[in-house]
Amino acid sequence: MYCRKAKLILPLKSILEEYKCGKARLLSMLEDSEDPVVKTVQPNIKTGRKWIVVEAVDEDKECLKIKKVIGQTQTDRKGLRSSTEKCWSKAKGKEKRDMVIHEIRLYEDSRIVQKAVQKPKQLQCTNWDNALQKSLTWNEIWHLAPLRISFLIRSVYDVLPPNANLVGWGKREDPTCPLCQGRQTTEHVLSSCKIALSQGRYT
Repeated sequence: MYCRKAKLILPLKSILEEYKCGKARLLSMLEDSEDPVVKTVQPNIKTGRKWIVVEAVDEDKECLKIKKVIGQTQTDRKGLRSSTEKCWSKAKGKEKRDMVIHEIRLYEDSRIVQKAVQKPKQLQCTNWDNALQKSLTWNEIWHLAPLRISFLIRSVYDVLPPNANLVGWGKREDPTCPLCQGRQTTEHVLSSCKIALSQGRYT
């Protein structure tokens, strides 16, 4: 639910991601300090055994340098030099810190996606080709009906009760659709049933 590459982007942040970003920001601030005493002292920032902030920041800096060598890829109808992304070699101070933090967030996103696609149900929406991405803000969440928010989240994470899911949960024996006799999955119910389409149920 913290992934920014899912079809439904929620305004939620992972505690682990914020922890890593905070440690990386602190290390970068100490390394870029104008105080000569602080600069001469090697910062010792305590983290866990599996993630070391110094190594992570060094890797992110190397990635940013490699991106500088590769260059920026233009997408859609953007022309040359239309990108607003900062270049690592031209960035200074806070800009460099922000770029490092952004790399950490991108890495966390990719880690979440890699973990999610291995699951049989949750975040299989990352494989959807024709579904549009939707981003919810806190303002929209406060103004939406609770049942609608619940439906949005449950449909994206495929925990609605179509017959195929009920069979997997041991609640039903027949996964077929009562209208077209196809396999009734969440995608089938929401957009793929031929009988429902012919009856004008999709709007």
